[in-house]
Amino acid sequence: MNLLHDPLFRVLTDDGREEISLPELLEALGTDRVHQLVGIQRHQADAFHVFLTYLAGAVLVRNGDTAPVQTADYWRAGLIGLSGPTGECAWELVVEDGNKPAFMQPPLKKAVRPSAEILTPDKLDLLQTAKNHDIKQNRAQRPFVDEWIYALISLQTMSGFMGQGNQGISRMNSGFGNRPIVELVRDRSLGGRWRDAVRRLLLHRQDVLEQPFGFDPNGLVLIWTEPWDGEEQFTLADLDPFYIEICRRIRFVRRGDELIAQTYSAKKTRIAAKELNGVVGDPWLPVELAGRGDPKALTVSPNGLTAELMRRILFGDELGLSKLQAPLSGWSGPFWLTASVLVRGQGTTDGFYEWEIMIPRERVKLFFGGGDARDSLADLSRLGIAYAGTMQNRVLKPAIFALLQGGPSQLKYDDDTSQSWWSVFARKFERRWSQDYFAWLLSVPDRFDKDAEERRWAQILTKHALSVLEEAEKALPSHTGRRYRGITALRNRFWSGFYAEGNFGFMRRESVGTSSSI
Repeated sequence: MNLLHDPLFRVLTDDGREEISLPELLEALGTDRVHQLVGIQRHQADAFHVFLTYLAGAVLVRNGDTAPVQTADYWRAGLIGLSGPTGECAWELVVEDGNKPAFMQPPLKKAVRPSAEILTPDKLDLLQTAKNHDIKQNRAQRPFVDEWIYALISLQTMSGFMGQGNQGISRMNSGFGNRPIVELVRDRSLGGRWRDAVRRLLLHRQDVLEQPFGFDPNGLVLIWTEPWDGEEQFTLADLDPFYIEICRRIRFVRRGDELIAQTYSAKKTRIAAKELNGVVGDPWLPVELAGRGDPKALTVSPNGLTAELMRRILFGDELGLSKLQAPLSGWSGPFWLTASVLVRGQGTTDGFYEWEIMIPRERVKLFFGGGDARDSLADLSRLGIAYAGTMQNRVLKPAIFALLQGGPSQLKYDDDTSQSWWSVFARKFERRWSQDYFAWLLSVPDRFDKDAEERRWAQILTKHALSVLEEAEKALPSHTGRRYRGITALRNRFWSGFYAEGNFGFMRRESVGTSSSI
């Protein structure tokens, strides 16, 4: 099972389903022949895209080329060249000699007993539990080889710390962080996106080499080709900026017709870069500049990708962005700003999140050209988020609590039952306005009336708040003897909060689409 020669990847092309090798896959991406990777999970797709982009970039740099459209023979020779003295061994999925590397599997240096054996790709993958997605562990009882490959790449290039002996990657702010993948895309096909990413990655390389990371432009790319005893570490000075890392000690073995992944403990991370807080020149990973202290790699909270975070990414608001989040000169759009992340908890997965913002051709100059018009829109975008928070916490929340508690004169915001119910409806409200937020923002003209746009957004927020109130009135338990009082209090609290000074008092002369039931 050699990735350089054997047809291990199942793909869909114009000719139907095919099975091709890794070099053939790179050639096919260059000519737009691949429409789908069969067997890849959505949470693995961006990890594999980044892997292929770094891989192609490293080969092109070594050959002094810039064009990602190349033949399979070109890619095969380039991949062997990256392997150094280990040669094709580094591309074999199973190598019995533990003193030699295998694909994404380092030599172990000495005989040790495995700490665990993994029988399916889903169990190997970094997805520990499934919350808001359909993926379950041990789902693949008879896995294909490419499913093992995708799971291995996902684990080795995206994982954080997962308990003693299970270390995390360097492209992440601490072992308990995560690695969001953020990219501006103009071509949503697999090949088109990859080619555009490769071209911008090569330009980004020079930026990285000019910064004080200490990378070696001729350094190691394939981290797994070097032995790892679980304690030895590389520094960035040992590595090429396009290094493809591994964070776990794993070896595949055959047992009959089955593949089994054996895992081994590691006392230290493979790359010693903790003090950099994940800021190691990864162009897909925005750099957090807000707050005190040194810059750090962006970590997405357990709330996932929110409208506020996507707004910050869109405008580069206290975030350091790279060439992967911007168009090249001459690109005209439309563009899609894409983001994905797998948010982890303590030994669990809080969820896989993805978000896509379409930027129409006519708005490209505004968003990526800078100037006063962009600054004004950025200010309005912050105001829009603030108004959403006001509607949720100062208008909707008191109304829901009044209904739950039967219309008391003094609301108890520390009541656990009320808090539990409120969290359900708060999430509903956030989901609804978030779906409209960027549509509103992108529809704002270059020269706009600030007051008019505030009112237009307030109307959208009010519509969603009223819809949540209607659902709450029908669904929430209310003190039976005080139900009428609770409903009356809900209405009074909502509208008094709505028109209160500092909230939405400016809407008094506006029709806000009041529902007859509210």
